[in-house]
Amino acid sequence: MRDLAAQLGVNVNTIRAAYAELERDRLVRTRHGVGTVVQAAPPARLPAGIRPLGVNTVAVLVAGLNPFYLALLRGIEETAAEQGTLVLIVDTRDSPSLAEALLRRLIPRGVDGVIAVSVGGLDKQPESRETDDGRLPPIVYVDQPDRKGHVLLFDGHAAGYAAAHHLREHGHERVGIITAPRSSPNVAEVYRGYVDALQGTGRQPDPSLVAEVDAFTIENGGLGLAHLLEQDYPPSAVFAAGEVLALGALKEAQARQLDVPAQLALCGYTDSPTATLVQPPLTMVAVPAHEIGTRAMQRLADLIQGKTIRPRRTTLPVELILRDSCGHHSPVRQA
Repeated sequence: MRDLAAQLGVNVNTIRAAYAELERDRLVRTRHGVGTVVQAAPPARLPAGIRPLGVNTVAVLVAGLNPFYLALLRGIEETAAEQGTLVLIVDTRDSPSLAEALLRRLIPRGVDGVIAVSVGGLDKQPESRETDDGRLPPIVYVDQPDRKGHVLLFDGHAAGYAAAHHLREHGHERVGIITAPRSSPNVAEVYRGYVDALQGTGRQPDPSLVAEVDAFTIENGGLGLAHLLEQDYPPSAVFAAGEVLALGALKEAQARQLDVPAQLALCGYTDSPTATLVQPPLTMVAVPAHEIGTRAMQRLADLIQGKTIRPRRTTLPVELILRDSCGHHSPVRQA
């Protein structure tokens, strides 16, 4: 008990009181000289008279262990910590079937709510995920424009538009794109913004200027740029629809001894301090990742506490951060 009190930063008497309450609820049993052990769960569910635990444990399903999610997860965890909530982070490995399987395992274990970030799956009928008492925990979706219910989004279309339009403003006639599979709704939104920017500036999209790669990795960013540069008429500017894709593209350009931005202008999507540590620093379309994590956890907490909230979609704005990789800017426009 003293170790747990020190770990949690609370008084040891608080821990004793919590143990006593758990024992009254028949969740644990304490034996002198042995310790406290968790009781076996009853066949159906916990005793009917047990008091609800309230905001206690939530699960966050993420599509993968991408650095992009760090700020978002930090926003979730900081907000959860203020509420005394434990956060379980679950990597779905960008697999819709795994996401569905993990959710079905989490619900019977009593998670109070779920935040699903950029994950596919979860498309089965609600009854397939029911718990023994027929209730489902609330789910808040993040970065999933195809969802209904409580959804928080980045403005992916505006991101693709801003990047491509800016490269066109630099005078580039052929602007390529490196993108993850466009079958993902959030990726498709960014791609549509790229297409609309080209068409809005008098250019039609050219299939030879689209490099669709398997996943968001540095290696795939390099492979995507290599594909574009090997075309008969390669682009003079490239938009990488992901920060790690942009880093991979920059690495490939440097390996080919291309001067960025003199010979190849480069712009990426999402932003972190890493983009400022490379040479040249990368122009990026930044998203409010920390803010969206905070908002997702706040909304989930309200739902867990039983507040009546109308399901709605909230779209957060993005911002083009100008640096050196896309070309020269006047001091007024520098980021």
